[in-house]
Amino acid sequence: MTYYLVIAYDTPSDKRRTKLVKLLKNYGERRQLSLFELRVSKDQLAKLKQSILRVVDEAEDTLAIYFLSPETLKRTFRIGHAELKSLEEPDFV
Repeated sequence: MTYYLVIAYDTPSDKRRTKLVKLLKNYGERRQLSLFELRVSKDQLAKLKQSILRVVDEAEDTLAIYFLSPETLKRTFRIGHAELKSLEEPDFV
């Protein structure tokens, strides 16, 4: 099974922010400074969640994972960043 995700985060720590960016770039595309789109397998998702828990400080940071259905992706409206790959492209992850 493939999961389509949007991950948004906020942290006051430059160190944790850098770690999150490096981690999330391994799984998907950065769309804005604190927002990533990902396409991952069930195993990748489990590994990603474990890695996120090791980085995020629950007392200071906020991170949300939004799950998108394939139907939602088809209705996505996007302007700009044409060079960025779409989540539907097979070589995304």
